[in-house]
Amino acid sequence: MRIKFLSAVAVMLCANIYVSKAQDKDIPPATTLVYPGGDGKLVYVADSLGNRIPDFSHAGYKGGGVSIPYIPNKITVWPVPGDNTENIQAAIDKVSAMPLDASGFRGAVLLKMGTYTLEKPISIKASGVVLRGEGMSDIGTILIGKNGSQRTPLINIAGPTPIAVQEATKQSITDKYVPVGATTFNVTSAKGFKVGDLVLVRRNGNQDWIKELGVDSASVGRNRWRPFVITYDRIITAIKGNTVTVDAPIFTAVETRWGGGDLVKYTENRIEEVGVENLRGESDYNPTVRQTTYGNMDRGIVNKPETQYEGEEYFSDERHYYNFINFTNVKNGWVRNMEAMHFASSVVQVNAGSKYITVQDCESREPVSIRMGARRFTFQMNGQFCLVQRCISQKGRHSFVLQGSEASGNVYLDDTAINPYSSSETHNHWGNGILYDNVKAPLTARFWKDITIGWGGANVVMWNCEGEFLIQNPPTAKNYSFGHVGIASMIFNTGYMDLTKPRGYIESLDKHVTPRSLYLTQLKERLGMEAVRQNLIGAASRPDY
Repeated sequence: MRIKFLSAVAVMLCANIYVSKAQDKDIPPATTLVYPGGDGKLVYVADSLGNRIPDFSHAGYKGGGVSIPYIPNKITVWPVPGDNTENIQAAIDKVSAMPLDASGFRGAVLLKMGTYTLEKPISIKASGVVLRGEGMSDIGTILIGKNGSQRTPLINIAGPTPIAVQEATKQSITDKYVPVGATTFNVTSAKGFKVGDLVLVRRNGNQDWIKELGVDSASVGRNRWRPFVITYDRIITAIKGNTVTVDAPIFTAVETRWGGGDLVKYTENRIEEVGVENLRGESDYNPTVRQTTYGNMDRGIVNKPETQYEGEEYFSDERHYYNFINFTNVKNGWVRNMEAMHFASSVVQVNAGSKYITVQDCESREPVSIRMGARRFTFQMNGQFCLVQRCISQKGRHSFVLQGSEASGNVYLDDTAINPYSSSETHNHWGNGILYDNVKAPLTARFWKDITIGWGGANVVMWNCEGEFLIQNPPTAKNYSFGHVGIASMIFNTGYMDLTKPRGYIESLDKHVTPRSLYLTQLKERLGMEAVRQNLIGAASRPDY
């Protein structure tokens, strides 16, 4: 049945990519910047500098198009009365000490159905280890975190050290301009590099660039931006003379006048093949702590109480777990079939330095916190090439969100925000090269006035999304909206808006475009239809598939 189902999905995807003249009236319009050509493959129209809509298909586990593996159970744990922390952690540590098999797996810790009270956090610190439950329903596996804090997640998946940069290998990029979407560039000397090398492509931003962005003004005081470097984690796929080709595009143009760029090797220290699946997490909170005051939801400013307002009474305790699952120094990890309840901020947070993380078929319900800034960043992807698909966030603020310039190449696909209290967005400090694909949520890619956030994101693409949105173009970059159904306006955080900034590129407002999914179409063109089938495993649980 599953094979037949996925085959039907594949046929539907193909039908959406290829345009039939006999059915023109039934097919959504194509855009002018990326559209199916005569051979059915996407045609990309570059601007005068060569910038184009980039390829986002590298997002997700193993670089996209690879289904999440099933790792056999090695240890089984049953719930006990009282604190279960030591039992679970001991099982994780025992599996972590087992040898890796040929596929890089050690094994899974299976938590049988039932309720597990946790008085302390648990952690995974070794490659090839999975924490698995027997379902995320009321009769599944339920972890209840007690005595939580803002600083520590309930489940921490973390390698001991980040990648190690080999600064002695650095070579400057000699091109005056390397456009968005490019994978090839020239360096001073490529003699020290070879195909297969793990490298960072570094885009330097100097003080002149900061000034061009308009975020160096004395009016913002301590919040003014300083020069910074954007790093792209890549693999060399070809070398010809001093011309280097890497496996995936860059998402902010490298330009000599703004600081140029360089190429440098690194060695891998991150853990891999780790995940959490098929369970529920709950953060225990004090239900007597309630309030009616709201912060910067749709009109207030955090440090101006007079601009805030009173609303319905809600649970506002914050002396409990902010985050459920964190990834740090991880490559090729996942969270799937998971439900989270009552966490104050992120249910999954991927920190900068992590890569190729998939979060799929997960739900966040009834977060508990003050309804104001610095909370409810539900699915927060601050690493590179993360994929969040078919996920639901209820009562989140920034439900599908990223922070920082290292957040790049990430994709949100077929996600939904229910009763949101703010917009999903590239929230802070130049998150770049982000795709929101068929996301139903308020969305922004804009400038934040007079605070550290500044330009939240650059070269952001919204594709066939639904809901109100605000999109603005930063200097030296663009943001795009294609086939958006919704009003080009935003009610959230109006006190921080600067509507004098130029509007981003909007095409086909209130009518979806073809193909239905940019990510899946790019994935098909790079790796074939089998990669799309692998990506859709698990989608049968969603009624819109």
